[in-house]
Amino acid sequence: MTETGAVRWGRTLGLALPLIVLNTGWIANSEMRTKVTEITITTLFIGVAFLLFLLSLANALVRKLSPRTALRPAELFAVYVMLSLSSSVAGIGNLGFFTPFLTNAWRYGPERGWEKFFPYLPESILGPRDPARLKDFYEGHTSFFTREALLAWGPSLAFWGVFLFLLFSTLLCLAYALRQRWADQEHLTFPVVALPLELCREGVPLFRNKFFWAGFALPTFFYTLNTLAGMYPSLPSLPFNKPVDLMALNAPPFSGFGTVLALIHPSGIGFGFLINADMLFSLWVFHLAKKLLNFWGVTQNWRDLGTDTQNEHPDQFPFIQYQAWGAWLVVCVAALFAARHYFATLPQQPGARIALIGAAIGFLAIWAMLLVAGAPWWLPLVLLTIYVLLQLALTRLCAETAVLSPLLSWVDPQSMITTLAGTAVLSTRDLGFLATLSWFNLDYRAAVMPQALQGFVGMHRSRSPLRPFALACLLALAVAIVSALLWDMQFYHVNGASTANVNPYRLLASSSPWARLAGWLQPRPPDSQAWFGALFGAATTLLLGFLRTRFVGFPLSPSAYVLNLTWANELFWLDLFIAWVLKAGVLRYGGIKLYRTVLPFFLGLILGDFVTGAFWSLVGLGLGTEIYRTFPN
Repeated sequence: MTETGAVRWGRTLGLALPLIVLNTGWIANSEMRTKVTEITITTLFIGVAFLLFLLSLANALVRKLSPRTALRPAELFAVYVMLSLSSSVAGIGNLGFFTPFLTNAWRYGPERGWEKFFPYLPESILGPRDPARLKDFYEGHTSFFTREALLAWGPSLAFWGVFLFLLFSTLLCLAYALRQRWADQEHLTFPVVALPLELCREGVPLFRNKFFWAGFALPTFFYTLNTLAGMYPSLPSLPFNKPVDLMALNAPPFSGFGTVLALIHPSGIGFGFLINADMLFSLWVFHLAKKLLNFWGVTQNWRDLGTDTQNEHPDQFPFIQYQAWGAWLVVCVAALFAARHYFATLPQQPGARIALIGAAIGFLAIWAMLLVAGAPWWLPLVLLTIYVLLQLALTRLCAETAVLSPLLSWVDPQSMITTLAGTAVLSTRDLGFLATLSWFNLDYRAAVMPQALQGFVGMHRSRSPLRPFALACLLALAVAIVSALLWDMQFYHVNGASTANVNPYRLLASSSPWARLAGWLQPRPPDSQAWFGALFGAATTLLLGFLRTRFVGFPLSPSAYVLNLTWANELFWLDLFIAWVLKAGVLRYGGIKLYRTVLPFFLGLILGDFVTGAFWSLVGLGLGTEIYRTFPN
């Protein structure tokens, strides 16, 4: 970005805050409905990319008509970051799962045998149990904005709203403190933010590049064709983003590979082209290695047959889930250890010192809130510490590589605690609070911290002061939390959380903590296999890191190993393989000059993919009908 003056925060916030309200409403009324593309499941949010594209076009037009009125590059980028933070708040895994969680225990408990743990739940911070309020929420045809509903839901929504603001503010402060280390000293690439920075450049030179529009046109044409074919079956289509299982016809023992999904996303190829070639190579090689280990385990009778799409048989070789626990935590701990000398200098830097103090205050305030709500003193400390470490690890990986859709699935604090420590040492009240704190640990695809760090990196590159930007981000978080809660509650009261008007996955996911609590009530000792797997994953990550630093040209990245221990790469390995072939060929035969020439084409693939997906999501929302899903599918 080219800086053309200081950020005019009045006009920037005047544009960003109303857009945040509209954006959270879009998320509530699209993602919570059925059969449309979800717009917060990618690290660069689909909906925000669409909005930034429209803002860039409009700003370029305004610049021609009235240059002084147009947004400056840093102002446009600040709007983008605040919209991204609002999508994190409202999106999948955060408030996207929240409100049904508050009452699903009361609604479905009697029929599922959950009543036995009701006395041990912190009822004061959960939703209402009044049958009339539950009927309105789950069956719909009413409004949240009634005196009875507001009084019944108000206390729990206020508690968790403050909780989320403190939690996200803590992560924002940590991102502020880490920016200089990871961006300026380690020179991590931050590939996800490359496209937004280009769209915010003065005059948007990307829009004058023919390669960019060629890349943009490909997904736009094919996804539009596929969408129209879904509406009018007589039309031709080419659904290359529909998953095909390459192992579907294989008999044992070859079916031991599990599901090997082959599908293509233009944006996946585009993001892959931004990643280091060694990282690309590692990402698809470790995916293949995981499948080979599954196959070997079946041939040796160490593993039962399974599709392996959602980590069936986690307690069997090669213990992928348990490896992931150790590997993800080591990524964070190793990065913090490497930065130990940097942290020693932070107290001398006023901005960083304030950020660290803010993070500490936020963490302690959350702990105090949970203690007042009745939590045992140790449980929030352990769970939130693991949560923060996982967020730091995810943010680190997003800074190194394009984590296309960070669905970590089985990597969460509650699973680690109940498996590694066992449930026998935990009281029923301990387990009840553990389930209560599980709802924001089910899915990290809309994680806040990567968005915050990328925002600080982009604003620093524009030479804009970071302190006022950080305050603007805090304001954006507060507005997003309030508006998302109101949109969500109204949506469910109008449409009915348990009706066909709502995506059933939202109800299923938000019931997960209570279903898991029912299983935790069976006393179990610490799992020795889990300890072995976690230690093996930690040791493998450290070994790969050692080899990577000691031997020039060692091709395997520990970050790629860690990502392939989750669901994050299952749908995108083929995209990354194609990107590796293309990038290796370009660099080998054309060098860096050819790479820079064709790069706009791949940026066009990303934006065309996301703009088309967001556009048809709005069409599906408006028509209230099933629309061809562009991503991830």
